[in-house]
Amino acid sequence: MSFREWLEIEPFVEASAQSGFGPLSRMHKFGHRVAGTDTVLATVEIPLSTVLQSIPIEVTMRLTPSGAIRTNLHLNERGIQETPLIQLVEELLEPRVLAMEEVSLSDLETLRRSLEASIQLVSAVTAALGSPRDCPGVGNDVHFIR
Repeated sequence: MSFREWLEIEPFVEASAQSGFGPLSRMHKFGHRVAGTDTVLATVEIPLSTVLQSIPIEVTMRLTPSGAIRTNLHLNERGIQETPLIQLVEELLEPRVLAMEEVSLSDLETLRRSLEASIQLVSAVTAALGSPRDCPGVGNDVHFIR
């Protein structure tokens, strides 16, 4: 049993003392503590102005043809992350997440219907295109389901 399994640790953030004048001079404390207690294990204080620089100005998402969800975070510099759709579904369906999110059978049925509708749309476009040669930009390594 690891130390983390033996002792449940949770992250926290809280506003702390003002270090000067104006709202951006406020400090924020980030750290980890023993879950359900005020026992702090580690902290770092960061000025609010620095924290605000790391918050995305704009977030855009799109679904890639391979089934990944591409997230673009527009900061001072651009960050791109791709997550396969199946990974998101698998993460949602983990028992711990289902319990934490209080996912109901009705929620799962709604998710299933949405995924089935998506499959029908992809199937319809695939049938309309006929073959990979009819689809601009698609290489020979793509296999369509018929």
